[in-house]
Amino acid sequence: MKTKISIRIILGIGMTLLLYGDANAQQASTSLAGGNLWGYAFGDYTYVKRGDSAGRGNGNLEYKGLGAQSSPTQNQNAFEIRRAYLGYDYRINDAFSASALLAYEGDADANGNRTVYLKNAYFTWSNIFPKSDLIIGQQLTASSAAVEDLWGYRDIERTMMDLRKIDGTTDMGATLRGKIWEKKVDSGRTGTSIGYSFMVGNNSGNTPVPEFTNSGTTQNSTTDKDKKFRFNLFLKAFNDKLTVGAYTDYINYGGVTYKTKKLYQNATQTFRVYSAYNGRTFGVGVEGFIQNNINGELETFATSEKYPNPNNDTVTATQIGFSVFGHVTIIPNKLNVFARYDGYNPDTKYKFNTTETFTSRLVAQNTYSETFATAGLDWTPRPDKKVHFLPNIWYDGINNGYGSDNLKSDYYLVYRITFQYTFK
Repeated sequence: MKTKISIRIILGIGMTLLLYGDANAQQASTSLAGGNLWGYAFGDYTYVKRGDSAGRGNGNLEYKGLGAQSSPTQNQNAFEIRRAYLGYDYRINDAFSASALLAYEGDADANGNRTVYLKNAYFTWSNIFPKSDLIIGQQLTASSAAVEDLWGYRDIERTMMDLRKIDGTTDMGATLRGKIWEKKVDSGRTGTSIGYSFMVGNNSGNTPVPEFTNSGTTQNSTTDKDKKFRFNLFLKAFNDKLTVGAYTDYINYGGVTYKTKKLYQNATQTFRVYSAYNGRTFGVGVEGFIQNNINGELETFATSEKYPNPNNDTVTATQIGFSVFGHVTIIPNKLNVFARYDGYNPDTKYKFNTTETFTSRLVAQNTYSETFATAGLDWTPRPDKKVHFLPNIWYDGINNGYGSDNLKSDYYLVYRITFQYTFK
């Protein structure tokens, strides 16, 4: 009898301890829960001094078409918000957190009013294994995030790969990211580390898959069974002041046909290297990329005396670019000067003559290269740096070296006073 009572007492005490421990664990986990609403916006007063007469410009080029022959208005100027973001981050417990972001990026509804869309929606499983996190959902891609923070002036312009649509800034998929190795310094901070990011995504940007969401009947040509793989490897040193990295992505589209019945294997691969040093009083950085679209262009030879029996065949389309950027502090916590220069060629394999035409998944017969440049001042009236005024000059040159469309080289020249503010 005493034995049975003792067992019951022991079991009772054990259950009480387990329930108490579980309650404390839940309370500790719950105490970590909490959210943060944040946002920022930027825009300009813009004066368009000159625009390309043919409205040319590759990728996400601002002011494309202003000054074109079809839009002859002179001295175009306006106040405008270029981007506005409203985000919410929520910490669920010590293992999981979630984020969502609404964005206005120049889009309008049927009535011409500014409208927002869901740019990001994802959750993070922290430390799924030591020093690594798993992110699932609509999220930033490494091709954008890796260099955007190093450039530091998204309110002035996108990074080069974003500007030229080399890869999407966001995508729906899963990412594993973390640190492979790190070395602490005396203060406990990380002095040197090697990190990575690996993502598998739809390659659809912010566009949902119609057949899966009932959002339409037209198949999104960039979203199918073929997934895009992105990998970024980087080194940070000198307390994160120096960053050196390498990025690559790959997507295999399988067999495609162009103007012939022959099936061609088509795939796209990107390589990029980048490096930047951002210190207390100055920063400087550089990046370069090459993207190959295998069997991405079709040479179509017309019948002529030189080619009495023409043969059509594919070639690999290749585009390249480089960017150099930097900033210098003039007055600490008050005034910086910044500058950037890009060179971009959308098709290094292009050659023009009267018996040959090109089509491409990547460049769509863009036969001109471009140079982009910007420079300006960054003034922050308060030490918290949540409000910026940035007078700047924005330039994009159209270098029509081939003369294939019988148009001369031209350029865009824009004067702006940019404003940017953050709230959180």
